[in-house]
Amino acid sequence: MVGGPGCGKGTQCAKIVEKYGYCHLSSGDLLRAEVASGSARAKELQATMESGGLVTLVSYLWILYVYNGSHSGIVQP
Repeated sequence: MVGGPGCGKGTQCAKIVEKYGYCHLSSGDLLRAEVASGSARAKELQATMESGGLVTLVSYLWILYVYNGSHSGIVQP
């Protein structure tokens, strides 16, 4: 789901999860959790996010990879 801030993406995703049982992964939530974790990538991500820059695809894919490893079965290849 793609849309601007405050347009209802989270609300609609919650309804989709409830109705169809899908897993909702919020890119913003995952990025903020990674920054809060204090990981090696956290400072780089925090600086990028605070400056309004775009997080690299490699960084985001790494976060998904780590998330998948810690939540077995949630994200299927």
